[in-house]
Amino acid sequence: TISGAGERLGAVRDRVLDTARLLNHSLVLDLKAASGLLTWEAVRRTPEGGVYALARNRRDADALRQSAERLPAIERPTVMEGRLAELPLFLALQSGGAAPLAPRPSPLARFDAIVGYNALLDETDKDAICRLLAELLAPGGVISLAERVPRRTQRLYALIDGGELDADLLARWRQAEESIYADPSDPLVNWGEHDLQASLVAAGLTVTVQSETEQTSTPITPALIGRWFTPVSAGKLAYVDRLATTLSATEIGRIRRLFERQLAGQSVLWQTYTVFVMARFAQSG
Repeated sequence: TISGAGERLGAVRDRVLDTARLLNHSLVLDLKAASGLLTWEAVRRTPEGGVYALARNRRDADALRQSAERLPAIERPTVMEGRLAELPLFLALQSGGAAPLAPRPSPLARFDAIVGYNALLDETDKDAICRLLAELLAPGGVISLAERVPRRTQRLYALIDGGELDADLLARWRQAEESIYADPSDPLVNWGEHDLQASLVAAGLTVTVQSETEQTSTPITPALIGRWFTPVSAGKLAYVDRLATTLSATEIGRIRRLFERQLAGQSVLWQTYTVFVMARFAQSG
């Protein structure tokens, strides 16, 4: 399973960076560096350019910096830590002494390639972020993104044979789960590929979107089922919390036992939906 996941991530990485059309001297911005999936390959492909990597937390930032220390100083990516909306501040601070940005004549025309994997999916104001990305893109540059679309993900009720449940409970269960993906206030699920495309077009970019549905073998462990059915005390609601809005504790108990009997220790085909986005300024002439 781990090997298969690695191969899939490698394919996503190559697709995103191939679309970005990197050259030896390209200046690249990785919007969500995390483990460095895109960062390190971008470094390899741009030996005469530079890579800026935005980590969302201290742990990821520290890990990237520690790995970067193994490289010659001139090849190391510049690692930043924070949210996408903070990029102008980070880049302003970097431009004071960072050679790759210094020659750029305009602070609004910086990167030859802006890349990301799941970089925008949880952003509350995607319109504002897309405008920012357009401002940071150099003339002739490319934005290349791979974004998982959570509202098109696998439904848990679809993994279960609910034949032993009465029709009313089955219908209410499905309705309760579908409501998770129809919440207009949740930035994870209140958008789809057409919304993302519209945000980029509104920012003045020409956009190409390709979607891909994939089924992967996923193990369902007792611990995973336990997480689904354990209420949370704070933060984002758990699956069971969502069900509890319309189902009784007894009904939820019956559903959990179905998961434990039918899925615990089994592997299932898990469906994911990913959009690959390429955006750039319209070619003149």
